[in-house]
Amino acid sequence: MKVWLQEMRWEEVRDHLQKDDVVIIPVGSTEQHGTHLPLGTDSMVAIALAEDAAKEAGALVAPPIWFGWSPHHMAYPGTITIRPETLIELIMDVCRSLIYHGFHRLIILNGHRVANMAPLTIAATRLREQTGAYVAVADPFFIGDRIGREVRESEPGGLGHADELETSHLLYFTGELADMSKARKRIGAVGRFCYFHLHDPLIEADSVFLSSTAEEFKRKTAPTGVSGDPTLATREKGERYHRAVVENLVALIEEARATNVSIKGTEIPV
Repeated sequence: MKVWLQEMRWEEVRDHLQKDDVVIIPVGSTEQHGTHLPLGTDSMVAIALAEDAAKEAGALVAPPIWFGWSPHHMAYPGTITIRPETLIELIMDVCRSLIYHGFHRLIILNGHRVANMAPLTIAATRLREQTGAYVAVADPFFIGDRIGREVRESEPGGLGHADELETSHLLYFTGELADMSKARKRIGAVGRFCYFHLHDPLIEADSVFLSSTAEEFKRKTAPTGVSGDPTLATREKGERYHRAVVENLVALIEEARATNVSIKGTEIPV
């Protein structure tokens, strides 16, 4: 069974929609992930999870969106960032196109963790209100919270960016792109408050949002760009994590199918 929309002919899409109306939209980023992981890590995570979940659930996957909101990562070469307003409008146009054709249950699968969540949830909220479609936003870090806590071995602060979980996950599905000889641990000190770039659930501190400029981010994460401890990553952890998140995504798809949907708007983006 084909799962990728871009590999299908329009007649195949028409026939599929007579049986099912679920589609997954993978969204990630192109940004630095330390000296040991590729720039496309977040997008690759969303793509791998979307493909496997779609195969198990009999759903389709839209072409991936490789760019996200990554201004702080501009501190390192190769990062491409788009404005949050651009991401909101892009997601809304993609989803409106899909809804117009009859995909009435949409799962936006975000591989970029917290940074993309605000634009994506704004877009999803507007789409729900304006079209009546089922539009959910899922991120492996959050929909896989319990398995993430189980497989990790790193100390508090060990999860952040290009960390134990992200590295383990990538080692599982495309390990040839990782260079573990360059993986370096970098856990910053936590004072009274836990700031934006430290969202490890094991950190016992009250949280405050404080965006970092590119210059500040470079100082905090130099010399590699890592926040956390990727040195404890293994392919085995990545496989456990991947399979559990796929299972959760399949369950989410089934919940979406069981949800009543009343479409009230199917405008073509113009």
